[in-house]
Amino acid sequence: MSGGGPKLRFCPESNDLLYPKEDKERKVLVYFCRSCPYQEDADPSDWCVYRNEVHHTSREKSVVLQDVRSDPTLPRTRDVRCPQCTNNEAVFFTASTEEGMTLFLNCCNCGHRWRDYV
Repeated sequence: MSGGGPKLRFCPESNDLLYPKEDKERKVLVYFCRSCPYQEDADPSDWCVYRNEVHHTSREKSVVLQDVRSDPTLPRTRDVRCPQCTNNEAVFFTASTEEGMTLFLNCCNCGHRWRDYV
């Protein structure tokens, strides 16, 4: 069995498992023993100890877009009219699309989304 993951390392003095940690002064990864003061530098090929890749479904991405009106970091405008409820406050952000730069607006009252091409 030859996997691409990290290999278990053992202390040559106590035969206990070695654990990874950062040597903050030298800014390198080291393996250390919890039973004695032994430690060794990690090989650069072992620097990736754990990787978590998150893949979002299209439904999860649409939920993110629905929550933009409650995001306090996004700019708001009172210079538009919602085509659905005629409220004049909307959250807006831009994104690059096939048509070019697009301005997305989200009504703060009813949540209706629409876009304007910049």
